[in-house]
Amino acid sequence: MTTASRVTEPTSSLTAVPNTEQIEHWDGPGGEHWVAEAARYDRMDQRFADLIVEAVAPEPGERILDVGCGNAALALAIAERVGPEGAVVGLDISGPMLANARRRAEAAGATNVSFEKGDAQVHPIDERSFDAVVSRFGVMFFDDPVAAFTNLHRATKRGGRLAFTCWQELLRNDWIMVPAGAALQHVPMPDFGEPGGPGPFSFADADRLRTVLAEAGYADVALEEVVRPMPIGESVDDALQFMQHSNLGDVLMRGVDDETAARAWAAVRDALAPNATPEGVVLNGTVWLATARRDR
Repeated sequence: MTTASRVTEPTSSLTAVPNTEQIEHWDGPGGEHWVAEAARYDRMDQRFADLIVEAVAPEPGERILDVGCGNAALALAIAERVGPEGAVVGLDISGPMLANARRRAEAAGATNVSFEKGDAQVHPIDERSFDAVVSRFGVMFFDDPVAAFTNLHRATKRGGRLAFTCWQELLRNDWIMVPAGAALQHVPMPDFGEPGGPGPFSFADADRLRTVLAEAGYADVALEEVVRPMPIGESVDDALQFMQHSNLGDVLMRGVDDETAARAWAAVRDALAPNATPEGVVLNGTVWLATARRDR
């Protein structure tokens, strides 16, 4: 791959998409934050991306759809596997991240990668046009997950594969619970929304996830629990600064006065310190690796 990537302009209007709250976040400040911290998030999630590549086992010449492609780390890794005769399409609702994904693909000379802006719930995708669908933490934000996965199932060839990662419950993810647990000694418990609603932990319940995929038409649904270390920052101060500017920090400190916030962040710093390693501050993440296939 030696020349610039193809650029596919948006093919659908987001004004028709019902997932308004998520779109406003990811197409605005949420997406901008992820672009600013793209290298960090790639390091944090690299071990989970590797799991997806291994599970889906891309072959030269295949066409693969990356849902919630973000800054394109997974899409670019798979593009190397499918080669110049294959293709990867990245789909996302975030304009800022798609712009960064295109820059990255061009810099990598990935001519077999293109990007589209749209929500997988309603985005028009040609029937049976992909050999596989993948996602690294990009499928938990749908208003109607059955509709979204039905659309993705329809877009997959007969016998085609599905492989993605999604977070298990909040309490099983140290990368959230270590800082949040420390902060909550000083700040009130925030509203994390309805269980199962769009958000990072919407598929924490294994039974719900299996039901959604089955109702969407998938066969051979399998969930594997995976725990991997996640490097959060190069140092305690670096990790703390990252968390202070993250969505977690915004949620925890919303409506909190400066003095209380300062005490909470001091507690977070103390909680992070024991997790400092030669690799930086490292906390575990616990996910489901979900796989399935279209059998008809």
